[in-house]
Formats: sequence, structure tokens, C-alpha cells
Amino acid sequence: HNERVDRYTIQMRFLAHLINANLLIKLVQTVDKIGKSCVVHLTPKKVEFILISDINDGVQVWSGINVSSLFDEYQLESQNNNEIAFEISLDNLLRALKSGLTATNVIIKLTKVDNVPCLRVCIDVQGKQTMTVQQDVPIKLLSASQLASYIEPQLPDPEVYIMMPPLKLLRNVIDRMKNIHDYLVLMANMGGELTLKVETDMVSIATFYTALSHPQIEGRNPPSHEPDKAAEVKVDIKKFAKFLYSYQVSPTNVILCIVESTALVLHVLLDDLYLTYYIPVILSG
Repeated sequence: HNERVDRYTIQMRFLAHLINANLLIKLVQTVDKIGKSCVVHLTPKKVEFILISDINDGVQVWSGINVSSLFDEYQLESQNNNEIAFEISLDNLLRALKSGLTATNVIIKLTKVDNVPCLRVCIDVQGKQTMTVQQDVPIKLLSASQLASYIEPQLPDPEVYIMMPPLKLLRNVIDRMKNIHDYLVLMANMGGELTLKVETDMVSIATFYTALSHPQIEGRNPPSHEPDKAAEVKVDIKKFAKFLYSYQVSPTNVILCIVESTALVLHVLLDDLYLTYYIPVILSG
């Protein structure tokens, strides 16, 4: 088996010049809130991050961004349609990238150290003379068939989809609610209304938002057709709080979708960057 992986790595090449360290750091920090390691999938046009947290947790994040938003020189070669996928520790990646925040030049490439595949981050630091610092982050390469086992959830159309209020404001609300109960109920309708609620036998706290807009989804009726259409889900409030960290990427739009009895799906969008969160629902029993 090892021999096969070795041959597989020999014919792989990845080298890129990072032009937007700040955005990449924010993206990695956001995903890092959900789990400690993730799959990075490099393709000729896109960089994707896939995080499927352990089975007890059930939260998934699928994220992607155009190569040109992060890199200018970008060389990628492999026998699998010039795609490379690997598992990486997000903390280690973050540490390596952060050291490059003030750098004049950051190159990221695939290499091997003592026969262990690594992502090498080479950073030029300007002092009296330029110094190059390199950090190696060990990775676990995935074969094409291993990558194929990661499949984004295929869900039915949501009953309700609505634009969310600013996530930064929501964080304060959820922080207060977290102290009251573990479960958060989200109710929304197609008339621009969203309610977040926690309740115990003793107390019930709800926050109401109105006049929110609805995105027009291709192939669907205009949202204004059915303002009374409503849906609700119950989720683990800690998982919802972790999603709110995506405010760090300063999204232009965040869309909340409710697929009743199945999942809460959240789309975080900024130009060509997207993060999609799938949060399992708690069925009242």
C-alpha cells in the first residue's frame, strides 16, 4: 500500500504564491472552530475545504474559493485530473500561515520530509536583509477513491430560506441564550421573519427579526408568493454558535435554509468565497 502511495506522490506537484494571506487565515480560523483537521482539495480552478466533524457531532462544513482570490502563480499537477487532496491539522496550518502575515512573499508547496508528505510554507521576512523562514506542516495525502468518499449532503429543497441579520449582532444574543439552555429553536417564514428562541420550564427568551429579505433561487417561485410559508428546527446551540464565527470572513450575505426534521443549512457568501454549514436537527421526542 505504501509503495502505491509513494508512486502517487512522486507524480504530484503543487507550488503557489500566496497573495491574500489575510483571507486564507480568516477562512482557516473559521473552519477551525468546527473541528481540528480538515480535507483540503486543490483543483486547477478552486481550493476547497471539507470538514466533517465526528459522527456524534454531525456538523459539516463545505467551503471553496477561486484559486485566483488566494494565489497568483499556481502550479498543480497530479495523475488525478491535476487535483490533489490531503488531510491537514488546521492549528498547524494556522500557525504556519500567521507567521507569514507581515511577510513580503509567501510560497506554499508540496514536499516530503523524511518521507512524510508536508505542506511547506516559505516566508520571506524583510529585515536588514531578507530572510526566508520555512515551516513544514505534515499532511496525509488522499487517493482519488478516498476523496470520492466525501460526498456533500444531498438534501430536499428547504421549506424556508431567508437572509440572516448581521452575524456579529447574533453572537451577543446567542452568548446570552447559551447560558439558559442547550437547544435553540429557529423559526422562519417566507415573509421576512426569523425568530430565535430558548426555553426551559422556568424561562423563555426569544429574539425576533423582521423585514429580512429572501434570495431568489433559480427555478423556484419568487419568494413573495408565499409569505405565510413557515418552518422551524431545533439545534444544539453550541453548534450554532460555532457557525457564527464565520463573521470573521466579513460575508456580504448569509442565507439560512430550513429543511424540516433534517438539517439547518447556512450559506456564508463573500464574492467567490462560500462556506456551507450543515447542522443536524434535534427531533423533539
